Amino acid sequence: MLSNYRFPWHPIEASPGLAEELRREVPAGHKLFNLPVKAIARRSDCDDVLFQIEDGSGRVAVIHLTWRVESDPTWPFTGIYESLENWFATGMIDDEEFDD
Repeated sequence: MLSNYRFPWHPIEASPGLAEELRREVPAGHKLFNLPVKAIARRSDCDDVLFQIEDGSGRVAVIHLTWRVESDPTWPFTGIYESLENWFATGMIDDEEFDD
């Protein structure tokens, strides 16, 4: 799966600090509030991080970290995909096309 990542995305090693930052940022009412997550990839050109949602669903989420505690449950911006494969086929491709 490592070869499936396209610029500007790259896989990352275990980074508990990013999951901790996400927990710090999301307020009650946010779609990821209190869900266990693990950072698995990151964009090299902005603060977007791909998290595996570790609730057994297989879903992944792209989060634009804000690096501050949020009170609005629509922040940080979050896009959820049904699987990593779905994100490879749609979300990551959209990012690549947008950057061209």
